Amino acid sequence: MVLQSVVTMKIDFHDITSLATISILGWGALQLYELKSDTAVISYRVSENHDMIKPMWQDFLVRSASRNEYQQIINTVPNIQATRGSE
Repeated sequence: MVLQSVVTMKIDFHDITSLATISILGWGALQLYELKSDTAVISYRVSENHDMIKPMWQDFLVRSASRNEYQQIINTVPNIQATRGSE
């Protein structure tokens, strides 16, 4: 008979709103942290790819410049004539 009264807990709208706001901000902070770490990994991989491709690209430019491969294509006059449709 000591515990005759039942403890009731009132849940206020303000408490629910505060909890939801804190939960959303925490979730957003976690997403931002994960995005930052993913971006750092991608940045590292792009840097490694650039370092790998750069010597090959420079070699290609040197070889194509020495062969003058595309010089003829650049200096020619195109043989393109426009028409007015069906004449």
